[in-house]
Amino acid sequence: MEHEIVANAYHHAPWGTPIAVYFWLVGSSAGSFVISSLGWVFGIKKYKPISFFASNLAIIQLLLVPILLVFDLGQIMRFTHLYPIITGFWHASAPLAWGTAMVASYPVGMSIYSYLIYRHNETWARVFGLIAVFQAIATHWYTGITMALNPARHPNHTAMASILFLIGAFISGIGLLNIILYVRNKFVSEDYKLDPSVIIDLGRLMKIGLLVDIFLVFLEFIHMTYGTEEEFQVLRLVMTVFSAPVLQLYICIGLLIPLVIFISPLGKKMWGVLLASGLIATGIFGMRVGWVLISQFSQSFF
Repeated sequence: MEHEIVANAYHHAPWGTPIAVYFWLVGSSAGSFVISSLGWVFGIKKYKPISFFASNLAIIQLLLVPILLVFDLGQIMRFTHLYPIITGFWHASAPLAWGTAMVASYPVGMSIYSYLIYRHNETWARVFGLIAVFQAIATHWYTGITMALNPARHPNHTAMASILFLIGAFISGIGLLNIILYVRNKFVSEDYKLDPSVIIDLGRLMKIGLLVDIFLVFLEFIHMTYGTEEEFQVLRLVMTVFSAPVLQLYICIGLLIPLVIFISPLGKKMWGVLLASGLIATGIFGMRVGWVLISQFSQSFF
């Protein structure tokens, strides 16, 4: 009850798997788009052949997000309350108000960028690509910060929330992109096939993000171990009730096993990188599920 009073909420509006899928999709979209920008925005030529494909993949993922969010409201038209053009009111201090603007504008920025790549307009593609990169980072940053600013939802109430979400987005986005690029290669002609070395190079970027993610998770576990009673309770939940999505799926399958793959000779082979990509994308989804469910379990029962 104490948690509910702090949050000023005397009723429950539970979040389930659809919201975890939303978190995963918006993050994976941001990760794919960052890779898309490496070629046309930051001038790394070896990534130019996948820029158009990665940008379109990011758009498709993000277009699925409003469906999950709107239907989660119960009353579908409630989403209009967040648009000042409809209500005449802008709650500028609310993270969700900014998030609504970002989710709505981000696909537009990516679409313009994709069109400019299609037209081979390098100058304007760089300009709009930089804008879209900012939108990609900001959209996922708002997701983490929205969770972090709710003091009644552990383990979300931490300054590390947005950083963990961004790093997870980066590596899961690359992981999904690698798998889809590999499948794409099976269906296109020889002229359009991607050089396998590009996927292996993307694996190296994943390895860097993976190491950062593991370090951040290590810091979080230290914080919970030596933290307050509520933080230690979250640690107990992670080790028991929610060990499947967090310990097994996220940390073991999504972080530790891929790290072993990358530091072994398998990390230099195509199938090794693809295996690690799939494990990371799956593990990050486990992290999203854990964060959504643990926070509500803790809030409801303790």
